[in-house]
Amino acid sequence: MSLVGFETSRLLRSPLVWGAAVLMVALRVWQTWSRAPAWPEVTIDTAYGCLLVGAGTLLAANLAVGRERRHGVPETIAALPVRVPARTRALLVAAPAVATLVACAAVALHLLSLLPAHPAGRFDAWEALTGPAGAAVGAALGVAAGRWLPGPAAGPVVLFAVAAPLELSRGGGSWAGLLPVVLHHELPVEIGPRPSGAHLVYLLALVPLIAALAMSRHGARPRRLLAALAGLAVAVPTGAAAAGGTHDAVPAERLARWMAPGAQRCRVIEEVRYCAYPGYEPWIPLWTRAVRPVVAALPPAGRSRVPEIRQRVGGVSAGRGRGTMMKPAWPHPTGPFFLWGRNGTEPLSRAWLAGQVAARVTGLPEPDYWHLPVGDPLYHATGLSFSRGTPGCAGWRQARTLVALWLGGQAGPVRTAASSWADTTDSERPAAERLYRYAERLMERPDTRTRVRTHWATLTDPKTTVEQALPLLGLTPDPDGRKDCS
Repeated sequence: MSLVGFETSRLLRSPLVWGAAVLMVALRVWQTWSRAPAWPEVTIDTAYGCLLVGAGTLLAANLAVGRERRHGVPETIAALPVRVPARTRALLVAAPAVATLVACAAVALHLLSLLPAHPAGRFDAWEALTGPAGAAVGAALGVAAGRWLPGPAAGPVVLFAVAAPLELSRGGGSWAGLLPVVLHHELPVEIGPRPSGAHLVYLLALVPLIAALAMSRHGARPRRLLAALAGLAVAVPTGAAAAGGTHDAVPAERLARWMAPGAQRCRVIEEVRYCAYPGYEPWIPLWTRAVRPVVAALPPAGRSRVPEIRQRVGGVSAGRGRGTMMKPAWPHPTGPFFLWGRNGTEPLSRAWLAGQVAARVTGLPEPDYWHLPVGDPLYHATGLSFSRGTPGCAGWRQARTLVALWLGGQAGPVRTAASSWADTTDSERPAAERLYRYAERLMERPDTRTRVRTHWATLTDPKTTVEQALPLLGLTPDPDGRKDCS
């Protein structure tokens, strides 16, 4: 026990271990800084981050094993009454314990930092614990590699051998369940069940199995054989269950249940109906901040056209492809996906949702959200994934398109609001830029709201052109107004 305490004390002072922990927390803070936390996604990515602690402990434990082969050390150790197997056992106890302790502290620190940030979704404690368990597996691997592969390069080689398939597992595959973290998932995570409990037991069983492998370097003993067989007896069925529970595609019947209106919980706030999936109700106040300024700018005749705000399934797994596999069971799919911005990117999220509402109340055609491919520059900026339609040249000539741009701009940047319902081809871009400039000028005029309310029926009439609307809105034609699409 004194040797265990000695090795634990040394590992707790190792800069490799604490440097990895600091790097993990810093990396997770950076990754979640611009997004409101959704617990399912956060726990998966934080568990993956714990492998940094496991990597640091693996290297530190491997160096501790190699300490015996440094210059002058073998002669000193030979005079001690404690033999090599006892030193290996001490490290097999100390290294996984330190890795688990430090990883738990890093996980707790990161998760607690997210509590004021409107976390949503169901928290899976088993998924969160796979991170510290994976770190313990890495620590045990460091000791085993030091015994079976003497040399300073053993630790980095084993680390690479684990990291390479981990990165490859992002593409999916049932074999990914046999790795320390199941990385492959699509948003929303809840739509595809994950074998988190079985995977945690599998990782815990690997620790005695690897420990027995390390001790077998000193010869076969009944207790070592029993430990290896016990670990193998637990790891094989739980590993098979974890691998079998990893799917590349969401079952159609499960997706159909998620697309049904009854799957959501609804709430009416200021005469607007908001519906969210279970666990995501804490985000409804965030959505109201986007919808409220649009509703406030509408005349009474327009407020009756405000749609329901329903959370939508955006990008789900379809084999190796991305895209929504099924049309929602409710009309006019208006609402956010399972992501929302924060810390500087929330205005983009608000503008995007406000743009959808503005498009609906002005009568713009509904884009085909469920067939178009997912991907947009805004996705890389804020994590928002969406698909849009294109209004065509006729749409960019209509006054209601200009009104929709102005309404969307009540909650954020005009161009971001437009990105929720409009895409532009090369031929349409000049006309779109022209309307963006008009909308930005309307945002600066104090009398725009009064003018829009007074001429609402005319401005939202599909037959009213932008040129006809400019005098009603108090605008002068753009010098580049002749530029149009064909």
